[in-house]
Amino acid sequence: MEDPVQELLVALSPFVSGCFSLEISQSLYKALYRVHTAHLRGHDPGEFIARLASGNPDRIKIPGTRDGQRLRAALHGIRRVHAPPQTGVNPHG
Repeated sequence: MEDPVQELLVALSPFVSGCFSLEISQSLYKALYRVHTAHLRGHDPGEFIARLASGNPDRIKIPGTRDGQRLRAALHGIRRVHAPPQTGVNPHG
């Protein structure tokens, strides 16, 4: 299994470089930019990744392009690994 953080770092690149920044929501752009900047500076982007993991990738404005699909898949991967556990939910009804 590939590292979901590494996949996110690769997938977010076109969206923070300016090429597609207008095609995603402003809040997503800011979150991706913070992850990207923390990584470039050698800081742990964990806090920003946790925020991304708390959102639903299917409800975020992302283009249907190949890059957009890769970003959405990376966000799903981050969510699976880094999302906080649900509390107060009984899966058995």
